[in-house]
Amino acid sequence: MISKEVFVKGAKRGGLGTMCLISLIQFSVLSAEITSSALSNLTVSNALTGRFNDTQSKKNEFNQNFKTIKIIVPCEKGDYLTGYIENSHPITVDVINAKGDLSRRLIDNKNGKQDFYSVAKNCDEIWHISGSGSYHIVLENRISLKEQTPDDQSKILSPVISSLNDELRKGQSTENFWKMIERKGTPLVENTPNGTLMTFLARGSYKNVKLIGAPSNNHESLQRLANSDTWYKSFIIPDNTHLSYQIAPDVPQPPLTGFARRVAIKAVAQVDPYNHYPWSSSGFDKFSTKSTITLEGAPKNPMIDSTEIKPKGTFSQFYFTSSTLANTREITIYSPLMTKKNKKDAVLLYIFDAQAYIELVNLPTILDNLMAEGAIPPVITVFISNPDREARARELPANSIFADVLANELIPQIKQRLPMIIPKEKTVIAGSSYGGLAATTIALRHPEIFGNVISMSGSFWWSPKAQTENDKHFVASEVIAMDKKAVRLFLSAGLFENSRGVGDGILETNRHLRDVLLAKGYETHYQEYGAGHDYFSWRGVIADGLISLFATNKLREK
Repeated sequence: MISKEVFVKGAKRGGLGTMCLISLIQFSVLSAEITSSALSNLTVSNALTGRFNDTQSKKNEFNQNFKTIKIIVPCEKGDYLTGYIENSHPITVDVINAKGDLSRRLIDNKNGKQDFYSVAKNCDEIWHISGSGSYHIVLENRISLKEQTPDDQSKILSPVISSLNDELRKGQSTENFWKMIERKGTPLVENTPNGTLMTFLARGSYKNVKLIGAPSNNHESLQRLANSDTWYKSFIIPDNTHLSYQIAPDVPQPPLTGFARRVAIKAVAQVDPYNHYPWSSSGFDKFSTKSTITLEGAPKNPMIDSTEIKPKGTFSQFYFTSSTLANTREITIYSPLMTKKNKKDAVLLYIFDAQAYIELVNLPTILDNLMAEGAIPPVITVFISNPDREARARELPANSIFADVLANELIPQIKQRLPMIIPKEKTVIAGSSYGGLAATTIALRHPEIFGNVISMSGSFWWSPKAQTENDKHFVASEVIAMDKKAVRLFLSAGLFENSRGVGDGILETNRHLRDVLLAKGYETHYQEYGAGHDYFSWRGVIADGLISLFATNKLREK
C-alpha cells in the first residue's frame, strides 16, 4: 500500500528560524545528551510532535540550548522514505547505523520546514534529532521495493564503452577497465568526430542508476552494459564545461508521476567514488558531498580554489524581524580588512541565500583573494538568509512587498551598522536562481538604493499566475514597459540550463532579457558558461560579476 501524507491536527506548517554562521553549530550525536526512554515510532500514520527538554539541555558556543532525541523508523531494507520536519530553531537529523555511528545526515542545522528523502538500510532505523524548542516530524511516504516501477532505458555512444562491450561479448571481464578508470578518474572524457564526449560511470549490481547534475539539465538514467557491473551515460559537451554532479544508485521508483517521482533521486544521490575531485562544505557523509569535473577550456579561477581556510575579515550578525512579512531572518555582515587608502573605494554587496554563499561557496574567502590580487576594491557583504524554504519561494520571485521591506526596513538597519556611507553607484544586489530574479526586480524597483545587479542563472522563466500563456517573459515585459532606471547589470546563464521542452528555460529567458536591456540602453554585461544550475559554477560567476562591474584600475591596466 502506498502511504499518504498525514498531518497532526493543529500543527503549524512553517515557522521562524535562524541560521548559524559557517556551520559552527553542528549537533553531534556523540556530544549531545540523548533521550533514550520511551522511544517513539515515526510511521506514516504516526507523525511526531513535541519539545526538546530545555531544562536538561546543554549550551553550545553561541549560548543556544540543544538536545538530541532518538526515534525509531520501522522499515524494510530498500523502502523509499519521504517526509518533512518543522522546527522553530535550527535542527539536525541524523540516521544512525547498526554500530551506532553516523550513516548519513538528512538535515544539517536548518530551520523552518525541511523535506527529507532517504532509502532505508539498517531496519528498523534509528534517527537522532538534535535542536531546541518544539518540533513536528511527518513521514509522508514509505514505499517498498515491490511498489516501485522502473524507468525506460536507451542506447551507446562512447568508443571506450563500445570496446568494453566487445570484450564482454568475448567472455572477458570488466576488471581491467575499472582499474583504468580508478587510475584516470571519472567521468570519462573522449575526443570524437562529433566533439568532446563525457561519459558518466557507475559500478555495481544495481536495479537502476541515475545522474543528478547532468549536462542535459535533467536527471538522466545510466544504462547497464550487457548485464555487467558497468553503467554509463554519455553527452557531447562544450570544451569549457565545469560542473558538479552526484551518482544515484538504486533510486526509489514510486508509482507516482511528476515532481513526486523526480524528487526520489535525493534519497540516494551521492559522491562518485571514482571521481578524483570531491567538493563539499561539510563532508559529513557521501550524500552531502558532490563530485566535480573541470575541462581545460573552463574559466581559470585560481583565487577561488585557494587553500586559505578562514576569511581574513570579521563577521557580525543580527536578527531582522519584519512585521510586514511576519517572520525573522538572520543577517550576516562580512567586513574585510581595509586600509585608509582603499576604504573610500569600498563596495557594498547584498546577496541572498546566506548559508549557501557563506558555507558552500565560501564567498568571504573568495572576496579576500580577489582583493588581495587587486582585482576588486574592498567589498563589504551583507548575507541575507531565508526564514525557511517556503518563505524563499514566496519572497524572492518578483515580490514587491518583499522588495519594499528590504528597502524601507532592512537597509536603514544595515546603514546604522556600517562604518561608512556607500553610495548606490557602489551598491550591488546579487543572487542565483530565484535570488537572481529577486536581485534584478528589486534593483529596478529601488534604483535609488541598488545601482548594480549580479544575477547568476536568474529564474526569468518565472511569471505570475495571472500572466498569459503567450507571454512568459515577465521581467523582460516589465523592463519594456517601465522608464529606464539608473542600474547596471551583470547577467549569466549556464549552457546546460536550456528548456526541458515546456516553455523557455533559464538560458533562453536570460538571453531574451539581455537583448531587451541592451535595446533599452542599460549597461549590461552578459556571460554564458559551460555549466548548469550549480553553486560550483556560481563560485566563479560571482567573481566575474564583481570584476565586470567594479574592476580596479590595477586590473584594467593588465
